[in-house]
Amino acid sequence: MKSDFATHYLRCPTCRRDRVLVLAPELSDEHEVREGVLRCNVCRSEFQVHRGVGHLMPDAPEHVRREAAGLERFAEYMRTDGWDRGRIKQLPNIEDGYWYVQARTMHQLLTTVHFQPDEWLLDVGSNTCWASNHFAVRGLNAIALDIATAEMQGLYTADYFIQDGVSYFERVLGSMYDIPMASESLDYVFCCEVLHHNDTASLRRTFQEAFRVLKPGGHLLVANETIKTLSDRQGVHTEGVEEFEGYEHAFWAAQYRWEAIRAGFSTRLLEPVYHPFFDGPSPEPRSTAVGSRARLRAELRKRPRGRRLFLMWLNHVRGSVQFNMVATKKSRRNNRSV
Repeated sequence: MKSDFATHYLRCPTCRRDRVLVLAPELSDEHEVREGVLRCNVCRSEFQVHRGVGHLMPDAPEHVRREAAGLERFAEYMRTDGWDRGRIKQLPNIEDGYWYVQARTMHQLLTTVHFQPDEWLLDVGSNTCWASNHFAVRGLNAIALDIATAEMQGLYTADYFIQDGVSYFERVLGSMYDIPMASESLDYVFCCEVLHHNDTASLRRTFQEAFRVLKPGGHLLVANETIKTLSDRQGVHTEGVEEFEGYEHAFWAAQYRWEAIRAGFSTRLLEPVYHPFFDGPSPEPRSTAVGSRARLRAELRKRPRGRRLFLMWLNHVRGSVQFNMVATKKSRRNNRSV
């Protein structure tokens, strides 16, 4: 952690005052303060910095502690499954269906959102820190936020990138529904497959917190979020959740969007570019019936309203995709777009 970052961008999680933490270094390297103490000038609370990570999640709820412990166990499972430092550094560009979706979505964001060098982005639920690294390489000031520190499933994984000189980004241990960042300090908040780790009450608080920390004109980027549909009213794979005590609650797509609007955002849905309908031509028909469906899909695809209707059907009825959205905090001059 860098001292000026602590002074200008953090919020005390005890008294909830902005820009009141001062970093007292104890051990530093060529990149940052590795060990130290963050002290609040107002309430005098103290928080540890360990391995460059600011520990700003005091008195975490029991379900958060259980989920963080589950992530540590999952990290051990990854190691036995052949994961190592080199493979983590390749993410999301590895041969895997899950990671194919992540890679396509990241490419979509990097090529369609008007990121500018030196803008500030918070990666919520950063996990392996792969996204934080990609944003930092792009020239943004990235901040990884997570509830866990375990290597391969938490914030200490950042050392894989930082120590090799690939990139630099800040790391903060904290929750998404009580973000320890100063108000109106960020240009972007990025949430990739993390919002469903809320219950209904904390989901609302998370959108409110994202709105608070964003500057006017800033954007909340929601990527690959788990949803309920008429075809899958559960929306969560309970087997893995139970084994590793994940705190997961899938929501309807309309609920994600409504909570964003309720918090004060204007919203725009993003197309899932990895889905065949939105990516490339339809396959050649092999029968009259299939040909009729193919022609209908082609007609829908070339019309903006048709694409919106098809996306609505996927998001609420058929499933097979995840939820993607840009939510914008209105600028005081209302002149910034993505």
